[in-house]
Amino acid sequence: MICIRCQHDSKYSERTGKKCPHCGGRFAFEPRENDPFTDMAVQRAIDTVSANGQVKWGVEHLYYELCRRKKSSTKGAAVFVVLFVGFGAGIAIGTAAPLALLLHVPAVFGLLWYTYQNVGNELFARGAFEQLWDRWGQVHGKPKGVIARRPPEAKPARAPEPDLGDYSFDRAVICDRARTVDLLLANNFHFENNCAVLSVGGYPQQAFETVRRMLRRNPRLEVFVLHDNTPEGCRLAHLLANSPEWFKGLGIRIVDVGLRPLHAGPFERLLLRQNREVPAGGGLSAAEASWLSKHSLELAVIRPEQVLKRLFRAMNQFTRAVRAPAAPRESRVAQGRLSPGAAAAGAAVAGAAVLAPTAALARQREAEELERQRKKNEAAAQGGGDGGSGASSSSGDFEVDIDSFSSDADTSDGGADSFG
Repeated sequence: MICIRCQHDSKYSERTGKKCPHCGGRFAFEPRENDPFTDMAVQRAIDTVSANGQVKWGVEHLYYELCRRKKSSTKGAAVFVVLFVGFGAGIAIGTAAPLALLLHVPAVFGLLWYTYQNVGNELFARGAFEQLWDRWGQVHGKPKGVIARRPPEAKPARAPEPDLGDYSFDRAVICDRARTVDLLLANNFHFENNCAVLSVGGYPQQAFETVRRMLRRNPRLEVFVLHDNTPEGCRLAHLLANSPEWFKGLGIRIVDVGLRPLHAGPFERLLLRQNREVPAGGGLSAAEASWLSKHSLELAVIRPEQVLKRLFRAMNQFTRAVRAPAAPRESRVAQGRLSPGAAAAGAAVAGAAVLAPTAALARQREAEELERQRKKNEAAAQGGGDGGSGASSSSGDFEVDIDSFSSDADTSDGGADSFG
């Protein structure tokens, strides 16, 4: 087993007390004592989800990465055993009764198919993973780049400047889970893409209501919905389009870029099994409701680097496809930086999490421009839009991008490796 500190490869008999005989460093795991992974296997999984230290990541991403590796190892071993036993039995049968091979060969292939489909399909138990994670931290410390949410500050937030609400972003990402928001914020997705990032449940709490009010005032806003493959996630875009607290009646363009049942194929062995009755409607087709009655799938199955890349791709393709023309000269639209005072207040309100002082911002539009933009957005929504990808659909009040998170959307840089 290889030590992740000094790369020395030692035998089991040399690892007294789970220590490397070369550098004396402790091993967290010992497969010879029924641990599911070696230290090197876990370290390589961490390197993968962190893109070799370039991307912040969550513990949930490591969990699914280890699930991939555990399943592959178990399944491969089972298939090898079937082949070995089948081949040996075939030789014995062929020697004693050659005609019996006509039955033996199909039986072996049938057993191989059954083994491949059913062996190793159980997810790595969450409890076992938590124990593994705790032991890793005790021996090797907290890995670089893992996302840990900061506790809320006890001191009261600084009051925003009176005119801060007159500003807004032109794009927003709304998520179904706070952990997805954490992933985007930790990797500075909001700064680099000039967008607000919120969860539908009110996170980040300190900035939520202020930012939502700002978004609702902007008729040029484009909303991108990122979510798990769950009933709540797949209904989120419909909720945002039809809730008076969000964007109902505002003519704002809403694009669902999250996971839906049609994306589940490459993740068949990472699905969470369910037993419930999910009704159609509210943004769900009958086929989707049927699938979601039996399964669910977390966005965390996709490696963080690919989530960031594919969301960026989706947002920029849709923005280029339907970017509204520049505002008329008589309107009071102002694109530019916030004043220093407003920028400081905005950063205080958002806790440096959502509001970017260098963001391109727009003042509140005149009533005539609001109506003009509303009609333009309604016409675009009725047309369905192709999002620049030729693979989107429209359900009337929101659009669905079915291409950006498909398994072959980004194979040029190895993106398909994230799927399956």
